[in-house]
Amino acid sequence: MAYTNKARVQNLLMITIDDSFATQMEEWVSAVSRWIDNYTGTTFEQESDTYKLYDGDGTRELVIDELLTLTKIETLDEDGDVDETLDATTQYYLYPANKTPKFRIHINAANAPIAIFPRGHQNIKVTGTFGHSATIIEDVRLAATKLVAAIIKESKTDITGEITSERLGEYSVSLQDLDKIADRLGVKDILQPYVIVPIG
Repeated sequence: MAYTNKARVQNLLMITIDDSFATQMEEWVSAVSRWIDNYTGTTFEQESDTYKLYDGDGTRELVIDELLTLTKIETLDEDGDVDETLDATTQYYLYPANKTPKFRIHINAANAPIAIFPRGHQNIKVTGTFGHSATIIEDVRLAATKLVAAIIKESKTDITGEITSERLGEYSVSLQDLDKIADRLGVKDILQPYVIVPIG
């Protein structure tokens, strides 16, 4: 699921973008999406049926990436083989309790096969659906649409009417360019409520 699309960009710019320009548009949408993810420290597009590895620190609590649904938690040995599996909701607590996405897992030692997340590097495997939400937030859609539209406007200052790939050529944009554009358009203000501040 892309953060924005050609139709949204056309509506914002009030122009028509030729279909032959679809590949370049996809590249810019991808670049903008990566910039938004990097700036906020989160991924708004959900990653279904995937897993992420974390370091166990010998405590009952594990800080994780934004999680929408949890399938199972596994502890791994030195060879990467599964030691223990937590796959029942009675074996752990997810926090925050009354909000999605979740950021922390706490072991319920009374019901789980382990009392702590054992110390190690990349020895805790969390499987589930990661991401900020099941659908893209409208604020994020707006930010992405504004950034892609700005890239198009800056690639050709004399845009009027229909845009074609021949007119735009091979204009490219860097993450540094996006950073400057985002500052100028107030995109960072739109995204600020979703910025995750690293702990520690």
